[in-house]
Amino acid sequence: MLSYKRWSPDSLLRLLLLLFLALGTAGVLGAAADRYWGAISEETRRFWVSFATGTLMQLAGLALFARFLRENQLTWREGVGLRFEESGRMILLGVLTAAVGLGLAMAIMFLSQWLMTLVQVTPVPQTSIEALRQTDDLARRLAIAVTAIVLAPVFEETLFRGILYPALKQAGYPRFAFWGTAVLFGLSHMNLLTFASLTFFGLVLVALYERTDNLLAPIAAHTAFNATNYVWVVLNQPSG
Repeated sequence: MLSYKRWSPDSLLRLLLLLFLALGTAGVLGAAADRYWGAISEETRRFWVSFATGTLMQLAGLALFARFLRENQLTWREGVGLRFEESGRMILLGVLTAAVGLGLAMAIMFLSQWLMTLVQVTPVPQTSIEALRQTDDLARRLAIAVTAIVLAPVFEETLFRGILYPALKQAGYPRFAFWGTAVLFGLSHMNLLTFASLTFFGLVLVALYERTDNLLAPIAAHTAFNATNYVWVVLNQPSG
C-alpha cells in the first residue's frame, strides 16, 4: 500500500510548470544548436543535439525534483519512497517484473505492428532504437546507454510513479491515477508503434510501486527493461 505523500499542491504546480519550462528551453537550445552547429554532417549533428537536449532535460528534471522535495522539507525517502534498506530484494523484484513485463510488452508491440500494417500505417521504431540500430560507433552507443539505461529510468519513474501517480491518487482519483499516468507514460515516448506496449508496462510499474511502496523497485524494473532492449538491438544489429 502506497504511503501518503505530504507535499503542497502549490509546490506541485510550480514543479510541473518548471518542468514544462525546462522542456521548452531544452528544445530552443537544441534547435539553435542544430541550426548554427555547421562544422559536422547533418546526421551527426542531429544525433548529438538530440542526445544533449535529452540529457539536459533529464538532469534539469532531477534537479527540479530535488528542489521540490526540499521546498516541502522532504527527503527522497519521504517524498517519493526511495529506500535502500531492502535494495537487494527490490532490485530482484524489479528485474523479475521486467522479465515478465518485457515478454508481454513485446507481444503487444507485435500486435500493434500487425494492426498498423492492416490499416496501412507504416510502423516506425522509436528514434533512439533506430539510432542504435544504425550505428556501430562506440561513443554513440555509450551515449544512448547513458540516457536509456541510467538517466531515463530515474527521471521517468520519479516523475510518473513517484510524483504524478500519488498526487492524482491523493486528490481522490485513484483509477485515473492508475490508468492516466500509464497512458501519459506511453504518450511521452511519442511513438505509435510502442504506445500500447509502453502503456501496458506503465501499468505494471504503477502496480509494482503500489505493492512495494519503494521507488527503487520500478526504477530497477525500468532499468532492466531498457537494458534488455538495448542489448537485444546491439546483438541483432545487421553486420556490414
